[in-house]
Amino acid sequence: MNRKSIFLTLFAALLLAHAAPLRAQSTAAPTAKVAASATSGEKDWWKHAVVYEIYPRSFADSDNNGIGDINGITSKLDYLKNLGVNTIWITPFFPSPQVDFGYDVSDYENIDPMYGNLKDFDHLISEAKRRGIHVVLDFVVNHTSDKHAWFLDSKSSKDSAKRDWYIWRDGKAPGEPPNNWQSIFGTPAWTYDPATKQWYYHFFYPEQPDLNWRNPAVEKAMLDTMRFWFDRGVSGFRLDAVDTIYEDPNLKDNPFLPGTDNFGRPNMDHKFNTKLPEMHSANNPSAGSPAARI
Repeated sequence: MNRKSIFLTLFAALLLAHAAPLRAQSTAAPTAKVAASATSGEKDWWKHAVVYEIYPRSFADSDNNGIGDINGITSKLDYLKNLGVNTIWITPFFPSPQVDFGYDVSDYENIDPMYGNLKDFDHLISEAKRRGIHVVLDFVVNHTSDKHAWFLDSKSSKDSAKRDWYIWRDGKAPGEPPNNWQSIFGTPAWTYDPATKQWYYHFFYPEQPDLNWRNPAVEKAMLDTMRFWFDRGVSGFRLDAVDTIYEDPNLKDNPFLPGTDNFGRPNMDHKFNTKLPEMHSANNPSAGSPAARI
């Protein structure tokens, strides 16, 4: 699957331009240093950045165990600088069951042990800054892993405090999902949970339940996570699958397009679960979007 063909990257417009205001809201000790760098004439650095995307698993292996890691990235910073790179974009290295190669995140504020630990990451940031290299992280905003503590709590009961952190609905009839929405893979976008007798929504794999961005608590939790990484020295984020974070609250059925996919299934027009107006207003501060509140 070619993620670049299906994910909308708002690398600059949505978050990087708002980095300094976001940092200013945090009270953690490293904030002063990070905020200062954002006001030292470099706030528009991203407009002319030379970005090198790094998939940590296969980029550089520092301990010869067959898996690339954070220390491996650090060891190649001089090489990257000599190439003319001044920004590295690292794809997800967070703890994950690896159903979707790290795009199913089970903990947003840690490093998967296969890649190292937070101390290794802090060292990477320090060494990158010494060379004038910005670090940008891939941030999975649309969904979590079904093994994330938030989803495990949400799934535990209809009365869970985090039930509304995800999209749970009754079926439209016994044994039938709430609507006709398909995942990006052409399979049903709803999975039934027999314990609570409701369906949960996932635009990608069933192991990647969608977060409910209409819930202010979800928005706050995700923005707090961004602050966590800003305070560790990252310069910004590439937002993964950001065009799918809102769904039609009335769950209207999607129309179909002519023809079929490679498996003979009807082509769906994802009219009511992608690119909704709430997403298109992301760069309009008067619209009250998450970006405007950073």
